[in-house]
Amino acid sequence: TLWITTPDFVYHWGIKGEHAFLARGIDYAWLARPWNWSIHPDYPHLLPILYASTARLALRFDAPSLQLWSVLFLGGIVLAARAALGQAGVGRGTVQAGMALTGLAAAAYSVGYVFAGGADGMIALALAAALPALLSPIDPAGPAADLEIGIAAGFAAASKIEGVPLAAFLIGVHLVRRLRGGLLAGPSGLRRAGIAVLAAGGPALAVALPWFVQAHRYHLFQAGNSGPFDWRRGRVVLPAMLDALCAPELHYLPWAVALLPLLWLARRTRPAAAVVSAQLGFYFWVYFASVLEPRFYVLSNFARLLFHLLPAVLVGTVVALAPEEERS
Repeated sequence: TLWITTPDFVYHWGIKGEHAFLARGIDYAWLARPWNWSIHPDYPHLLPILYASTARLALRFDAPSLQLWSVLFLGGIVLAARAALGQAGVGRGTVQAGMALTGLAAAAYSVGYVFAGGADGMIALALAAALPALLSPIDPAGPAADLEIGIAAGFAAASKIEGVPLAAFLIGVHLVRRLRGGLLAGPSGLRRAGIAVLAAGGPALAVALPWFVQAHRYHLFQAGNSGPFDWRRGRVVLPAMLDALCAPELHYLPWAVALLPLLWLARRTRPAAAVVSAQLGFYFWVYFASVLEPRFYVLSNFARLLFHLLPAVLVGTVVALAPEEERS
């Protein structure tokens, strides 16, 4: 019915998806038109490609049907939560409770903040999909976690511009864990390390490099994306963040980010805490290093950005608070 369709679908993702459907691909010359600055031409293109590909299969661009991609992303978050909780070794009841908590919170957030048709669920899914690897003990000889992190990082980098730093944080934290787990030990250490780096970083590099080259070639990056870091913006940014956290339509769900310190207390959840903290720090840095009017900038997207972190924080909290006998 389109009643929870995000305005970004109407003015941003949907326009690019429909044009890609009509042009049979990403039209960089069209994106570079000066009047298209408002549709974020510098964003990665996975979601418009999904929309265009779906429309080609259906032989028409049908907006209500395309909203189902958001349902798939939300369902993926719940499945990722189940896999992560199972990997953490908690009991069956705790797994079920954690799935319910994560799914209901993500659904309430998505409905309350009208997320259907946007890419924010993709970033939340990418981080949630990395949780099983982040919550598992590192096996120095096992490449499975490398590939899991690589796929999640690649999906994040292809989804939205905020996914590019998330991909870097996922890869960085994972490789540090692998090194601390003895990745370089033994005569074949360098070979194993090379394979691990390729598996963890290859997918993200494969999607981010062509995107960056084309965006630079066609001058798609916006001048207002960044500016000099200015602490004085905090006088406006911090109160605006507080207002965003208390958005009445979200029932105080953004405050779940305050549970992040709990993830640092339990050893099992510290890698996830490191990734979430780094991503949250990046969001703070963007607000302090922007040329845009700070209050409007924060109120227009801070609560939305916190949704990226919500499933990971909730799953990590469940693991951190699980009875000790369940976290073997």
